[in-house]
Amino acid sequence: MFRIGLVLCLVIFACKDKKAETEEGDGFSYGKFSELFRPLTLPYQLTDTGLNNNKDTTSIRSAVFANFLPDSIKSKLFGKESKIKYIAIGQLKSTGDNNFYLLKAVSGNKKIALLYIFEKENFSSVFPFLVPDNDPATSQSTVADRSLSITKNIFLRQPGNVIAEGKEVYGYDAEMKQFTLVLTNPIGGYSELTNPIDTFPRKHKLAGDYGKDKTNIVSIRDGRNPNQLLLYIHVENEDGSCTGEVKGDILLTSPTTAIYRQGGDPCVLSFRFSGSTITVKEDEGCGSRRGLDCSFDGSYNKKKQPKPKPPVKKTVGK
Repeated sequence: MFRIGLVLCLVIFACKDKKAETEEGDGFSYGKFSELFRPLTLPYQLTDTGLNNNKDTTSIRSAVFANFLPDSIKSKLFGKESKIKYIAIGQLKSTGDNNFYLLKAVSGNKKIALLYIFEKENFSSVFPFLVPDNDPATSQSTVADRSLSITKNIFLRQPGNVIAEGKEVYGYDAEMKQFTLVLTNPIGGYSELTNPIDTFPRKHKLAGDYGKDKTNIVSIRDGRNPNQLLLYIHVENEDGSCTGEVKGDILLTSPTTAIYRQGGDPCVLSFRFSGSTITVKEDEGCGSRRGLDCSFDGSYNKKKQPKPKPPVKKTVGK
């Protein structure tokens, strides 16, 4: 009987130790951290109302984890001296060595959704997923699609019950290990696409910008050697509800053909160059890189490279 009681005491003590280590320890265990997050189905949308009404209560109690939020972001969102409580919402998905965890950060009456990125088991970066502005005239939502492009939407109610909409689209740059802005459409304005490889050299005869319009483009730049080129492709349907994006290296398989195929990425794209036109074909697995209602397939015409503006001549007054 004594032995049974001793075993029960040891089991209870071990369970308490495990709970304390998981929830209240000063250290950080990636394995225990990742177990706190339920998988989220993509596409995933979070609204400002949904964030405020979120009932998740699984807290991350780790002094080390609290240090993962850079002071620059913390000061901007909460104030440098704010005490923040972190609550697990869910895991978006894994891509290659990268894992994406969505958390609710709470300080006083302020609630913000933060997306934490881990490369393998090491913290990489954090991205403000949804930051409500508490303006009663606006509502906000953030959508992560199947390719993990993130679209931040803001809706402004104007006089006459007119709704104006603005948005920002971000893509994850694996080399920079962070989300970067690729498209911005201010409220009442027009979409402006930011090309992340625009400043790279374009001396190769196939390099240049090809496009159907301002938001459906294929950009080719010089690579590390003559048989390798740098690719950025962005597609979007007419109402902007579906986007797709690929950035990486393509290999020339002949003077007029190339292929995008990278380890860990199921998407395979083939390219055929003919005169001033590039034709793109999805060979396999590219649904993870775009939404259901848009495609990388199609022909894109080469745009003329803008000529540099001549220097302004200074005139000397008499």
